[in-house]
Amino acid sequence: MNNMNIKIKNIKQLLAVARGEQPPQLLLKNGQVIDVFNCRVFKGNVAVNNGIIAAVGSEYKTGLKEIDLDGGFIAPGLIDAHLHVESTLLLPPELGRVILGHGTTAVIHDPHEIANVLGLDGVKLMLDLSESSPCDFFATVPSSVPSTDLETAGGEINADQVAQLLRHPRVVGLGEMMNYPGVINGNEEMLRKIIAAQSAGKVVDGHAPSVRGSDLQAYLAAGVSTDHECITPAEAQEKLNSGMKIIIRHGSATSSLDQMLSLINPSNSDFFMFGSDDREVGELLEKGHVNEILKKAVSQGGDPLVMIKIASLNPARHYRLYERGAIAPGYRADLVVFEDLKNFQTRLVFKDGLEVFREGRMLISDHKKKLPAAALNSVKLAKPLQSADFNLYPPSDQMPVIGVIPGQLITEKLFYNVKRRDDGSVPAVPAPGINKIAVVERHGKNGRISVALIKGIGLNKGALASSVAHDSHNILVTGACEKAMAAAVNELARVGGGFVVVGEDAEVKACLPLKAGGLMSVEKAETVAKKMNDLLTAAHELGTDLSQPFLTLSFMALPVIPSLKITDRGLVDVDNSTII
Repeated sequence: MNNMNIKIKNIKQLLAVARGEQPPQLLLKNGQVIDVFNCRVFKGNVAVNNGIIAAVGSEYKTGLKEIDLDGGFIAPGLIDAHLHVESTLLLPPELGRVILGHGTTAVIHDPHEIANVLGLDGVKLMLDLSESSPCDFFATVPSSVPSTDLETAGGEINADQVAQLLRHPRVVGLGEMMNYPGVINGNEEMLRKIIAAQSAGKVVDGHAPSVRGSDLQAYLAAGVSTDHECITPAEAQEKLNSGMKIIIRHGSATSSLDQMLSLINPSNSDFFMFGSDDREVGELLEKGHVNEILKKAVSQGGDPLVMIKIASLNPARHYRLYERGAIAPGYRADLVVFEDLKNFQTRLVFKDGLEVFREGRMLISDHKKKLPAAALNSVKLAKPLQSADFNLYPPSDQMPVIGVIPGQLITEKLFYNVKRRDDGSVPAVPAPGINKIAVVERHGKNGRISVALIKGIGLNKGALASSVAHDSHNILVTGACEKAMAAAVNELARVGGGFVVVGEDAEVKACLPLKAGGLMSVEKAETVAKKMNDLLTAAHELGTDLSQPFLTLSFMALPVIPSLKITDRGLVDVDNSTII
């Protein structure tokens, strides 16, 4: 039987179930059904056949298999509207296993992290790996690889390659346009990528912190449709007023939920979505995923039914996944059963009509794929590093300093008078609360090292280093001792990338290898979480009081978010797009 005949047969069976002429393969009984079209709840049954909802209503009373929900709240599967898989430190199949148990049945991910390391091959790798995930992974094509010319990336994706990737059936749009100055000023390469997405009938995601006024009008006129980088409610409201959709971010290091929740009202709720963006694996295991966003939103006064709509129907419609996001005939049977609409604890999860999670236990097996050699050998230092590689000889005593703002991706542009050594170099702790920070190019292209100062990490001994450094993912290291900084970078080169904590005597205190592109672990989530917890404990023993110092550190090399950042080319004044 050919594919068309199979589809016709399945639809005829759906029709027969809907007309009450035959029982469904699965009947979910005695549930409180959440209607996201009208934001209401009603008692009823859900009939499912061949992974599709055939009918909803109390008149459907029998099925070949019946599950009594005993008053549980049945909602559409949750959808994360903006996620970077790499930032969870897990490979897609393992991440899918974790989040499916929290009721997330689909994610929209932008693989620009791995693309900045491996280029086109990195995106293809993520598409291949995510195919075996129990949760559906839809991708947006990275639009800005590299994000700017102010850093050295490992890969590059041009407009022709973007057009090629947009043809993939699980690609739903063009990823966040981080090079917003390029879009606003009519950069032809950026415009070609936008046109490619529009020609493919797919959406264009935005990334526009603090972009307002005529610049915002130009950005939107080019075809950008969303933003997840709003810093203030006033900024978000201006974007809403111009028809832009707002993805409310709630991640481990940054969250806009507290500020943006008050903007939601019955008239504009269609224009909001939720995205975890960067979520730490331990929090995924302990707190949850999109369901944790729902819990927090409701605890702050959000209407639970509106919040569920924002977490399901809205992203499905925006990304043109029209068969998802609701409990109604003809929709995919991706469903989650919650105990209540306050804590959003998942009782049951169904994927394509199959029960995949029950009472804290996954009911499906793991799937693994072998990684290519290029993904496992991505840290290519020009040479082993020594203390002298982190010497800093400024032209004056007053120096620019990166100012960390806890819970924010933006930084302050500070200036301090710092002490020097007898040879004129600046020590690793030149003033109270200030440490050295450096970026080491790790893609085997030029071996550059840049050194600057940072306030807010708070180390009083040792060093922290990471090969997760948005967006080009060179090695970032900060410390109170140059010897420890060198040891930390050398350890990451030895293990193939990851996170490391080195003590005051340059001994390794804790390490989490991230062998897949220097970004993701090949281990189980529980193992990664344990090692991450050990890292955080060791980091806090060095003096930092940041709750997530590695997440915070990873954004210090992102030269598209204000105000002062560092790349392998030097200290970047983001406000003026210049190297200081």
